[in-house]
Amino acid sequence: MKYEYSNMNEPREIATTLEILHMTLQLAFQKQDADVFNEALTELEKTSKKIEDFKPIIKINVED
Repeated sequence: MKYEYSNMNEPREIATTLEILHMTLQLAFQKQDADVFNEALTELEKTSKKIEDFKPIIKINVED
């Protein structure tokens, strides 16, 4: 029996978004840029919702 996620790319996209947000927030703190900080917080909220709504879809292949 073989298990596979049919939506494997979704966690990768979320992870990439989180890495970008991490860098953006670091930059906003370094430069004391409130606009960039607020944009990053909004994006973080959207990403949090995606994580909350994520449901793995598992395909099971039964091989004889």
